Amino acid sequence: MNKNENEEKKPIMPTLKAMKVGQKEEFPIERYDNVRITVSRLNLMMRQYGKHYSYMTQGGVMIVTRKA
Repeated sequence: MNKNENEEKKPIMPTLKAMKVGQKEEFPIERYDNVRITVSRLNLMMRQYGKHYSYMTQGGVMIVTRKA
């Protein structure tokens, strides 16, 4: 299994929940819709705990950063 296959199978929600402040995770651009929706849900769910996530695209990847 190559790196791209591993990236495509990486679970989104558990990966993002385990992130520390300042940490970044990359997902293939093909998963854009799923990652974007998951980030939005986490921002709503975790607001009361002071957690915040942001995302951006760069080339063929989507980068999610935990800001707080």
